[in-house]
Formats: sequence, C-alpha cells, structure tokens
Amino acid sequence: EMDKHLLPLLLVLGLSLKPGFLQALQCHECHRVNADGVCESGGGSCETRDWQQCLLRKVYEGDIVSYGRQGCSSLCAPMKLLSRNIAVDMTCCNDSPFCNKF
Repeated sequence: EMDKHLLPLLLVLGLSLKPGFLQALQCHECHRVNADGVCESGGGSCETRDWQQCLLRKVYEGDIVSYGRQGCSSLCAPMKLLSRNIAVDMTCCNDSPFCNKF
C-alpha cells in the first residue's frame, strides 16, 4: 500500500537529479523587439517551466532584421522559414540564463 505512494516521489527525485532537467531558467521576454534591439511591447523576463526553453525569433525582410520576439516556449524548434523576401529565424537555448539575447 505505501509503496504505491513512494513510487511517484522516487521518480520525481530521480528525474530531478539529472543535471539541467526541470531547472528553471530566466529568459528575456519581449513580444516585439524592434530592429535596434529595443523592446516595444511586453518587455521583462520569464522563467522556464517543465520542458520550456528560451526562445528568440528574428524576422528578416531581405537581409535586414525587421523585428523579433523573445520569451519562454514549450514549442521551440530551431528553424529557418523562407517566403519570398521574408525569413524567420527561430533559435532555442537552455544553456545559460538570458541566453536568448536579441
């Protein structure tokens, strides 16, 4: 009877001992960063939870950065999307605090 209650606790303890797992990480947060790197809306910081990483998304028009976004994201996959003269570059990191600098 008591073993059933200990198992989840042991699982959580075992998983949390792995380095970097579920470690909260501070990330830059900004809904819209202008081309000069100045946050225009929703600035501050966020703390990752569960499987989140710090996200940095840059939108280019031609070869010039138009604007960006920073934050904490569960759905973060490094990728580059291209469409005519617009490109979106998304990067994710969880190696150091505020690693998603614009």
